Amino acid sequence: MASLLAKDSYLQNLARKICAQPSAEPQKRKWAGQTENSKAAGPSKKKRKKTQKKFQEQREKAAEHKAKSVEKSPAASGAKESVTTEEGEASTVAPAERPTPEPDSFFALDVLRQRLHEKIQEARGQGSTKELSPATLEKRRRRKQERDRKKRKRKELRAKEKAAKAGKTEVATEPAPVAPCPEPQEQTGLIFNKVEVGEEEPASKAQRQKEKRQQVKGKLTPLTGRNYRQLLERLQARQARLEELRERDTGQAQALEAKMQWTNLLYKAEGVKIRDSEPLLQEALKRKEKRRAQRKRKWEKRTAHVVEKMQQRQDKRRQNLRKKKVAKAERRMEKARKKGRILPQDLERAGLV
Repeated sequence: MASLLAKDSYLQNLARKICAQPSAEPQKRKWAGQTENSKAAGPSKKKRKKTQKKFQEQREKAAEHKAKSVEKSPAASGAKESVTTEEGEASTVAPAERPTPEPDSFFALDVLRQRLHEKIQEARGQGSTKELSPATLEKRRRRKQERDRKKRKRKELRAKEKAAKAGKTEVATEPAPVAPCPEPQEQTGLIFNKVEVGEEEPASKAQRQKEKRQQVKGKLTPLTGRNYRQLLERLQARQARLEELRERDTGQAQALEAKMQWTNLLYKAEGVKIRDSEPLLQEALKRKEKRRAQRKRKWEKRTAHVVEKMQQRQDKRRQNLRKKKVAKAERRMEKARKKGRILPQDLERAGLV
């Protein structure tokens, strides 16, 4: 910035000097008839009028240039004011004594001032954005948004820090509550803070069978499952045993029957489905046998169908191979006939053999 201001001041001083200097007049040629007395008398009236008109035209041109330069570079107004004051002072002088202005030099100075002003604005970040591409404008806009966001974030952090400090000071000022002394607890005989669980080894087959026997109520295994044939056999065996006991001792038979009924009720209470009805077991067995027979028939039918399909494919394959063989032989015979050979088949057809 300092260098730009120095340049601006230098240009303004240079403009003042250029405006103040009189224009170098060309040497006038001496006429033979002109004497010193005629020079002292001064220029004639016609020449004075011409020079006045010329000065007026030049002044108008300079004013137009100034107006244009003011529109282009408003920052150079101070320099122009100084130039106008000097021109005003010079206008008080007689038109014959006034130096001729140079509009070209003024225009060059205005251009320089305008460039300097644009550079200053660009350095400040206030330059014109007409020549910039939309990508750069978008980049600038994003940077500005990012700066604003960071600024807001810093403000929020400062506010939070202040609030936290204020809260800490309030907590520090408050007196700490006195904690009541803990009463000694009476130690009980049992402490449940440690429980050791050992990894149990998998039970053996004998152990599992023993547990299963213990679960059996009244030493009677429940009639459960879907093996209807086995269930029916077990039920028939129980009934046969009861019949034998009735023949020998009716009391024991009744006690055993009551025991069976009670055990079945206990199993049913636990949610076990007991299948102790002989007619239902027979019907279920018939259904199962019927379903099995149907499946067997379906399977046999399927196997027969598969075998039949396989046989059909084999026959078709053999037939195709035979056709290919015959066609190949025919092609060979045709080639031989084309070559002029006489085949036995042709002789047989002609009846020569």
